[in-house]
Amino acid sequence: MKESPSQEYLNAFVDGELAAGEREEAMAHLEDDPAFKSAVCELRVMKELVRGAYADLPSGHKARPFSCPPVWRQAMVAGLFLILGLGGGWFAHGVPAPDRVERLAGLPGGYMPISLSDRVDSDKIVLHLDSSDPARIDAVLDLAGRLLDQRGAQAQVEIVVNSSGLNLLRQDISPYRGRIASLSRHYGNLAFLACGQTMARLKQEGVDVVLVPEAGVASSAINEILTRMSQGWVYVKV
Repeated sequence: MKESPSQEYLNAFVDGELAAGEREEAMAHLEDDPAFKSAVCELRVMKELVRGAYADLPSGHKARPFSCPPVWRQAMVAGLFLILGLGGGWFAHGVPAPDRVERLAGLPGGYMPISLSDRVDSDKIVLHLDSSDPARIDAVLDLAGRLLDQRGAQAQVEIVVNSSGLNLLRQDISPYRGRIASLSRHYGNLAFLACGQTMARLKQEGVDVVLVPEAGVASSAINEILTRMSQGWVYVKV
């Protein structure tokens, strides 16, 4: 490519959010631009750490398949674990995989809690929403309240949203503003965080995103999730 792609461009490509023409151009550069392919593979591996255990991709994902070399992929994950201080004891038969938390009280059947730390604190939970599906939005809000009720004041729960899940926290279009305000008043240990990269992409498209006052902004959803997981938090995709 003529110049190094921005982080926003890389995220949009990996998430299948580029326009059709841009995506075709990016796909063409995968084989003839090793630096671009390396950056895409690195980002894809990072994302798979937190969503790879789930079959469903973000809504609207139309990516053509491409793969990172297995040896490079394993080395990349190992390097990331070492950066996070999580390098010990997580490789079974040479295949890196995040630990799964056996039980998490209050979690409905069908949800898979995941941890990346030897010292898991089941009272600290990050809930990830990347969809504007009302059923999933209701589920994440219901689940947050249930987990906090069961664990009490020592618990901490973060709801981290990206992609179309950002609609939950948008002041102009969210039908959940009252419920978010009520939850925030009732639970001082509940936080709502929007993905800064999703907001930046929307801004580039001419969309001025205004969040509900209860929401904060993370540099990116993936960075926030990986940081929390490295600190012993439990991750749940809703």
